Amino acid sequence: MNTYTRNMNPEIQEYGKDPSANGKMTFAGFAAKISLLILMIFFAVYAQMYLRAGIERLNKQALAIQAHINQTNVKCTNLRNRREQLTSWENIHARISHYRLGLREANHRQVARISPESLQMPRKNLRPVRRQTAERDSARPRTYARLER
Repeated sequence: MNTYTRNMNPEIQEYGKDPSANGKMTFAGFAAKISLLILMIFFAVYAQMYLRAGIERLNKQALAIQAHINQTNVKCTNLRNRREQLTSWENIHARISHYRLGLREANHRQVARISPESLQMPRKNLRPVRRQTAERDSARPRTYARLER
């Protein structure tokens, strides 16, 4: 049946559709779509708020860590300056004069000359370990443990 005949004859109805329920289904579908849209907007706003709170928390931690790094750098600079002050010649000279240490020549027994010949390793001769029983010597090969110079 074509659309012209169907529209002309009001008695012919399509199966499965109730003309009185047509308005109710449209309103229910519209309400479901609107509620789903509102729910999605609510979740988007909630997610944005949750993420912003997390970002703020991380920013506070980053600022605290940066402050700690700055304090550590200041301490390092102070320690470096203190080391330079303590190792300066003026400070060392003041301590020497305060404790009356006085610089003196080295004792000739404390000074040794090193020549390339003295750096060579001396030759070490090994001698066999002596055992008490002769049967052990014959059963096992000799082992060398003591060094003789």
